[in-house]
Amino acid sequence: MGKQKIKQKIGIIVAHDDDGILGLGGLIYRYTKLKNDVFVIICTDGRTSHWAVLGVENPSMKEVAEKRKNEALKAYSILGVKKEKIYFLNLTKKEGRVWQNMKEAKSQIIKILEKEKPKIVYYHYPDLHKDHQAVSEIVSKIVNERKINSHQFIIWRPELSKGRREILKMKIKLPKNITKIKLKKEEKEIKRKALFEMKSQVMNWPYAEWPVQQKPILDPNFINFFLNTEEEII
Repeated sequence: MGKQKIKQKIGIIVAHDDDGILGLGGLIYRYTKLKNDVFVIICTDGRTSHWAVLGVENPSMKEVAEKRKNEALKAYSILGVKKEKIYFLNLTKKEGRVWQNMKEAKSQIIKILEKEKPKIVYYHYPDLHKDHQAVSEIVSKIVNERKINSHQFIIWRPELSKGRREILKMKIKLPKNITKIKLKKEEKEIKRKALFEMKSQVMNWPYAEWPVQQKPILDPNFINFFLNTEEEII
């Protein structure tokens, strides 16, 4: 992949804005640096993160959604993705979760894919998060129907999910055919820089107007796992 010169259209489809950075940040940067055309589809606005993880309603869901969108635009730009290539779905039912809006999410994703016509799509493996499972189900059907080359990536593993009340309490069997992608030093550094633009997720006091939290949404062990291990795709 390091000597790749042919420009390709690459699609990244994620449930939450930070998923693509955590699971594929180094690979995304590698693709964009090699002049490939990368677009990202972010399915939810992440409004429920503070309520779901910390049980707090201050900051409000609206405030969280606004901050996360701005953070995502900056973070993926650091990875080399053009801002006009970062798509946000508009899911209207209930809290805007993917599993609450399956039909709507599929319809919006199809429209973007018809516009972008990717050669390869990366999306979630059905891990321990309900939205990740929903994205996996939707995109699997689309890529199979349209015969688009695709790979999956994993975020929530049993060893990373302790204390997360929004993560499903179930056993997950990871596939055996995992390809490990060793990142170069520069790729790791850019991935780290992009992730730490997601201030609402990685800091316990990201904004002066927000109350101080007892802990960040993503704990240090979780962050370090994705910054210090090889990226994995299926």
